[in-house]
Amino acid sequence: MKMIKNFSPGSLGINGRQTELLELALTYAFNGIDIDMHEMLRRSLRTDVADAAKYLEAARKAFKIRIGGFDLGINLDADEETFTAALAGLHPIAELAKELGIKRAYTRLPAATDRLPYHEYFEVQKNRLSQVADLLAVREIKLGIGFAAGKELEEGKEFPFIRNVEGFIAMVKGVGSANVGFYVDTWDWVVGDGAMDQFSELTADEIVAVRLCSLRPESDAATAKSNERVLPTLEGGLDHVKVITHLTEIGFSGPVSPGASGSSYKGQTRESIVQRGQVAIDEIFTAAGLTVAPLPKDLIEDIPYEPNPIG
Repeated sequence: MKMIKNFSPGSLGINGRQTELLELALTYAFNGIDIDMHEMLRRSLRTDVADAAKYLEAARKAFKIRIGGFDLGINLDADEETFTAALAGLHPIAELAKELGIKRAYTRLPAATDRLPYHEYFEVQKNRLSQVADLLAVREIKLGIGFAAGKELEEGKEFPFIRNVEGFIAMVKGVGSANVGFYVDTWDWVVGDGAMDQFSELTADEIVAVRLCSLRPESDAATAKSNERVLPTLEGGLDHVKVITHLTEIGFSGPVSPGASGSSYKGQTRESIVQRGQVAIDEIFTAAGLTVAPLPKDLIEDIPYEPNPIG
């Protein structure tokens, strides 16, 4: 199975109703989409699972769109009581994801904390991630762990935590669960002192999902903040053509999404941002020797119209 050219709304800093996002994905020839499972659960509790997923299922049947994954929305830096409650809240979400056949979930490591020094906190995080992984494993869902390298994330915190690739690799491999792997963001990889040779050591089984982003040309990786993340270019701090070539060579079949900080494209329409993301990722895929699907001439006709937003 080929890798998924994936539309991740959150990675582009946009949101919308499920039908609107599906239409954007299909209009710009993405064959995968990340979905908001918290919204999906709320829909299913109001009616039932079939009704909640009807737009998604329509897109699956008519256009063979695949689900990339979903963000767990869990705060790994929360106090023990809050984390335990959040973990309990993941059970119905994971159960619904299993019912919908979703195979990947994502979370991100804290960049800094006020709770404990690095080595003690490392053990706390390893334990928490193991609990999350076990919860997902019984539903046959892989956990993709990412990290955040933005310099602003450690401001006001007593203890820095994982903001570099070396610590990131140690944490993910330290969890030791078979269903745990890397959610690689190439912006964080570059800002977090990562190099292509480290990425090239990762196997298809170790990678859950990939997000392609670039650092602004005028930015310094040593001091870069998260809002300096822009849509991916062919080269730069990490050669994206080499990234896709490696993923192809190892047989990676998961989602690859374009990403950028929403603040980078203020004043632009949602459709314009998605189109630019599509152009960026298509250029990279083409340069890596992959064939990209042409854009469809017509918008979605087979997906039911959703007249009102659901809060």
